[in-house]
Parts: sequence; structure tokens; C-alpha cells
Amino acid sequence: MSIATSYSWSKFGREAEFVIAIYLKHRGWDIQLSKGSRGPADLIAKRNSTIWLIQVKSSTTLPKLKGYEVRGLKDMANISGGLAVIAILRPSYGENLKDNSLSMKKDERICEIDLGRYSIFFYSLDSWKAITPSQS
Repeated sequence: MSIATSYSWSKFGREAEFVIAIYLKHRGWDIQLSKGSRGPADLIAKRNSTIWLIQVKSSTTLPKLKGYEVRGLKDMANISGGLAVIAILRPSYGENLKDNSLSMKKDERICEIDLGRYSIFFYSLDSWKAITPSQS
């Protein structure tokens, strides 16, 4: 007897939001999740006077951003005085990863947060510069 399980990218995407929320919470941020992943920001993270409005993407390749997502997130950030942030959760780029399509050269411009089999990357949407939760 085999048990079939269905697992969708949308479910993985919602779980990625929880992973990033838990990571930021552990780093001292107050986190608010959007209900049902609706609206421009999947997460709103606050620490001291810093506010991050975060759109979470999870992918094994480069994530796709839609124009309306970018505009909505930037508008929301401008209204709230926060920073529009893209957070990407994807498989780690360790030596154990054999698929060349996922390989990425590590350098100082990439701020990778290694979670073992997965990594988190944070980027400011305004400048596309890599940022870390401790830089706020």
C-alpha cells in the first residue's frame, strides 16, 4: 500500500513565510503575518524604530516578482515609513548539492543565512542590496 501525498508550491510558500517569521522572531523582531498571504507584504517585522515590509519568495530558481507586487510593496513601505524587503528561501548551495542549475558562486555581496538544507536571503527592494536582520 502506498500513501500519496500532495504538496503544492503555494503550501511551501506559506511554510517559507513561517520559517522566515520564526527566524526573525528569534533575532528579536516583532512579527505580524498577513492573513492568508494577502496584500503586498507577507510579513511585517518591527524592531525598535525599524519596520520591514517583507514579500517572501520560495524557489529553487530565481524567484519571479510581478510588477504589481513590487509597486504595492513600495507604496505600503512609503506610507508606513518602512523598508520594502524581499526575502528568499531556497535550497542551500552547499557542496552536497549536485544540480548545477542551483549552484551560485559565494561572494561578499550575498548575505546568506544558512539553515542547513535551506538558506534565507534578504534584499532591500529600493536598492537590491543584500541586507541582514542585524543591519537595521
